[in-house]
Amino acid sequence: MDPSHCSIVVLYKPTTTTTTTTTTTQSAAPYRIQLDIDDDENDNDFHEQGEINDRPVYTPMLQAIFGQVYIQSNPADAIRQIQYQQQPTLCLIDIDDDTSGQNVVASMAADLLNHHVTIAVCSSIEDFGFMLGCINAGAAEYLLKPLRMDVVKTLFLKLHHSHSVALTSSNRGLHHRIKNTTAKDSALARAMMDIYAPPISLKRTIAPLSGHRATFLRRKIASWDFCPFDVDHDDLIHCSYLIFEQVLSCPEMSHITVNKDQLYDFIFELSVSYHNGNAYHNFAHAVDVLQCLYHFLCKLGVLPFPGNVTRPQDLLRANDVFALLIAALGHDAAHPGVNNMFMINSATPLALLYNDRSVLESFHSMTLFQIFKKHKLDECLGSTEDYHAFRKTVVASILATDMSLHNDYVTKIKGQPARLRNLNALDESAREEERILLCSALIKCADISNVTRPFRRAVKWAELLAQEFMCQGDLERKLGMPVQPMNDRDKMVLEDMQISFIQFVATSLFESVSNVTHEMTFTVESMQQNLKLWETRKKEESYQKKDWNHNKPVIDQEKQPQPRKSESEYRLSLDASATKTVATGTTATNTTNTTNTTTSTAPTTPTSNNNSDKIFSGLPQMPAVAMASYGNNGNNEWLTTNGTTPAHDGVYCQCNIM
Repeated sequence: MDPSHCSIVVLYKPTTTTTTTTTTTQSAAPYRIQLDIDDDENDNDFHEQGEINDRPVYTPMLQAIFGQVYIQSNPADAIRQIQYQQQPTLCLIDIDDDTSGQNVVASMAADLLNHHVTIAVCSSIEDFGFMLGCINAGAAEYLLKPLRMDVVKTLFLKLHHSHSVALTSSNRGLHHRIKNTTAKDSALARAMMDIYAPPISLKRTIAPLSGHRATFLRRKIASWDFCPFDVDHDDLIHCSYLIFEQVLSCPEMSHITVNKDQLYDFIFELSVSYHNGNAYHNFAHAVDVLQCLYHFLCKLGVLPFPGNVTRPQDLLRANDVFALLIAALGHDAAHPGVNNMFMINSATPLALLYNDRSVLESFHSMTLFQIFKKHKLDECLGSTEDYHAFRKTVVASILATDMSLHNDYVTKIKGQPARLRNLNALDESAREEERILLCSALIKCADISNVTRPFRRAVKWAELLAQEFMCQGDLERKLGMPVQPMNDRDKMVLEDMQISFIQFVATSLFESVSNVTHEMTFTVESMQQNLKLWETRKKEESYQKKDWNHNKPVIDQEKQPQPRKSESEYRLSLDASATKTVATGTTATNTTNTTNTTTSTAPTTPTSNNNSDKIFSGLPQMPAVAMASYGNNGNNEWLTTNGTTPAHDGVYCQCNIM
């Protein structure tokens, strides 16, 4: 610090002194403003024995040391003068022999508290008690008059010390404030997790994986005919681990240092964060999306990793693949079972927190990373830069699953083939942008992949999604909220919704992605086959209704309706018709496991179900879905002994993914 770049403001009450008699103004006389002293003054203007022209006698000494010297006679003006200063400033209060000057010091110290200004006092009072009183009132220094040059020079040292302490204190205050804010943010995150994803109180308890069972599960996760409902919750955790194990065994993944127990604990706690009371958005859906992405990466030739970048998918690096799989498993973590529109319309705290934008997706991402960091997986990626890039990919991928942004993403994906025609011409920034968009496209396809799975799998997922939607509709009606059309069980025509979703939502996405990576064409072919089967179901249902209405006997209004054909038999006749269509008109697409496809399509002998007849007695209005979700039945009582699903009396639909 250079004293020539510092200022001093003197609060001085002028007095007049002569050599023979002394005439002093009244002590209560008001301070008055004095002109600033910026020009050089003649030393003869100041007399060593008194003050002349309302300026203190030591003014020349101050001017010799400090860059700017200001004399003020009013405390308010002195404060304003100090506030104008941009450089370090010292305030010198001259109280001479006025014992009430301590009050002035205290008042000035209070007014200047937030300005980090050093206050010094000069006086002719030598009483130690008075001196201490001034120090206690806020002064940093007490100087006895008359002032000497060597003493005035020490004022600069005091200013330098106080300024350094103020800077340190300011930095310490900022650090403390940020640290305190971070602690509160962490407390908020924990509170949200406690509400939406309560922490587990017990250690991981899952059945050990035998060699025979591991072989069976590896075959399942390698098949496009994968069905998470064929196994229990423990096996879903094992399936997730086996996928990560196979990917992390690649040499390119050797830098990711995660051990078996660490990965199992992470998957286990993440699985608990899912509410398996949700018919659709539960851990089974998460594992299904994970397996789908794994299958995509294998079909694209990304796993194992290629050596050269010659195709669009070759842009994906090892960390990008790991990020995609983590995002897939956690993309719906702690899903409450209602969609974004419900969260916004009901003014939930989450909607307020995330400003009504991608509310659930933002929450899923936050939940995932809370668990991810809890198990210290963030420390397994090597450098901090690698972790930041990994996190960016995970967050971007999860946010891409917000279906309200679907058309925006499809538009960007449609332009990728032209942009990726010459991969070598892309700079690093362009590569990163296209890489993240490719990750977003793949996870979007995986999230709604049920429309491309073998038809019996697509039907089951459609049933579960319809059930969850209608449960939300019931809640909306109960709360007096407008019931969203796709959630109204009294208006839901499931085949129509499935057909519309494929035609107007899914087709554009899968075709656009297939144009970027041609290996994804199989999904478009499978989806078009499913679309024909849904259209066949709709026609068959229309014929059945016409026949039933045409043959309906005429009855009196007072008489009860005649019993009609069991809905179980009616639905199974549609299943048989659809199966016949597959056998004669189309070829099912199964890229990995043909055995499962042929054995599962055989119709099952119907059994009488009085409860089902009661549920469907309201035709022609479509009823609620009778099929229970995987997560709703901890014992999986609806599974047969060989792990397959029996025939059921469900209704079929597909709607936008929440």
